[in-house]
Amino acid sequence: MIHDRDLRPPAPIAASAFAPTRAAGRALVIEPVRLRDLRAVARLQRRAFRPALAYGLTTLIVLWLLPHVRFLVARRGEAVLGCAIGDRQEADTRVINLAVDPEARRQGIGAGLLRALEAALPRGNVLLMVEEDNAAAQALYRSEGYGPVGHAKDYYGRGRHGVWMQKQRTGQAAATLRV
Repeated sequence: MIHDRDLRPPAPIAASAFAPTRAAGRALVIEPVRLRDLRAVARLQRRAFRPALAYGLTTLIVLWLLPHVRFLVARRGEAVLGCAIGDRQEADTRVINLAVDPEARRQGIGAGLLRALEAALPRGNVLLMVEEDNAAAQALYRSEGYGPVGHAKDYYGRGRHGVWMQKQRTGQAAATLRV
């Protein structure tokens, strides 16, 4: 299957979507993932999440191929430091996955990826799931305007609950999940 992403180089996300940062003289760039990045993203997933939650290469390839999915990476030079994956879910936007290399956390990469994903999927409220015990991720989402709207028991495995969080965008009606 030939995809339009195969025929032209990926376009960087608009600079207004996030504030680029510099480290060691190299800017952080957020752009659509390239096929050749997927192995690095799979390694990133294994570093960022426990094995049961990390997306493998096959899953990442499927997500990359789906036309309604937006799949972004954050990089300095050729080093992939983070990724964000989202899609449209009826009238709203859903964040499927947000991962930042543990050694690159607390540098604004997660916030930049989240903002860029929101810019790439501009319509509807934004919904995501986060582990109940992941205080750092919840703090990031709260700082970006997300609030809890539901709870999912055992979502991440036995005894590992999830919290649905939503960001209301201007003109969007709030929805509360019933789980």
